[in-house]
Amino acid sequence: MKVYLKIKNFYKRWNITYDEGRKFIDFKNRALSTIDDVLGELFLSDTNLEQTFLKLIAKHYPHSKSGPFQDINKFKEIVSQKKFENSAVYKVISGENNFVEFIKFLEVLFLLNLPSEVKDGLYFSLKEDIKLSLLDIQIKRIKKDNTIFYPKGAKLLDEKIVNDVLDWLVLYPKVQKSFKSALEKYQNKIFQRNLIDDLRLSLELLIGELLNNNKILANQEILLAEYLKQKNIPKELINMYWKLIDYYSKYQNNYVKHNDKVDSSEIEFILYLTGTFMRFLLTLGDR
Repeated sequence: MKVYLKIKNFYKRWNITYDEGRKFIDFKNRALSTIDDVLGELFLSDTNLEQTFLKLIAKHYPHSKSGPFQDINKFKEIVSQKKFENSAVYKVISGENNFVEFIKFLEVLFLLNLPSEVKDGLYFSLKEDIKLSLLDIQIKRIKKDNTIFYPKGAKLLDEKIVNDVLDWLVLYPKVQKSFKSALEKYQNKIFQRNLIDDLRLSLELLIGELLNNNKILANQEILLAEYLKQKNIPKELINMYWKLIDYYSKYQNNYVKHNDKVDSSEIEFILYLTGTFMRFLLTLGDR
C-alpha cells in the first residue's frame, strides 16, 4: 500500500478529522523541508538568486551588502556557517499562512534560473509532499521550465482531460497559453468571466488551427463537420458534438458576457467540458 494511503487510513481508523487547515500545515512543513534540501545551499551561496525570488513574489527583505570576497575558502566557510532557516527566503515562505499565496511562492521557485536537475528534484519532491498531505491539488510540468499548480477534482478527469490536454497542446502554443491561463485563474479562485473567455478562446483557437482558418467558434459548424467526416466520425456523433458546442456558445453569449462573476461550480463544469471538446479533437490525430 502506498504511504499516503496508509496516512489517510490512519486518520480514518482513529476517527480524526483531517481538515484543510491541518493538511495545509502538514504540506507547508513538508514543502519547507523540500526547499531546504533542494534549494537551501543555492540560496545561501547566491544572494542574487534570493533577491530575484523576493522580487518575483513582490516581497522586500533588507540585506546588508558586503564587498566581494578575495578568499574563496573564507567565503565557503562563512556560507557553511549560515543556516537556511535564517535566510530571507525561508522567513518569507514560512511566514505565509494564506494557502493560495503559499502555492504561488512554490510556483515562482520554478521561474528561477536553476539547473534542470535541481528543478527535477524540486518537482518530484513537492509532488510527493502533496500526496502525503492528502491535498486536493496537483502539480503539473507542461514543459521542463513551465510548472504550475492547480486544484484537483476527480482524478480520472484531471489525468485525462487536464493533464493529457496540456501535454498535447505543446504543439499549439497559443491554445496552450489560453488554456493554461484559465487553469491558473481557477487555481487562484478568480471566478470571473475572463476565465470562461480563456476556455472558449482555447477551444476556438484549436479548432481554427485544425481547420486552418481564423473563424470564430460559432462559424465553424460546416467546416468542422466536414473535418470530422474525413476522420470517419459517425454523423450522429458529429451532430451531437456540434450541438454541445452550440449550447456552449449560447451560454457564453447569454450569461458570461453580461456578468462579471460566475459561480465556481459552473466554471468547473465548463473547464472539464472544454477539456473534453479539445481532447476528442486531439485524439483523432491521423485517423
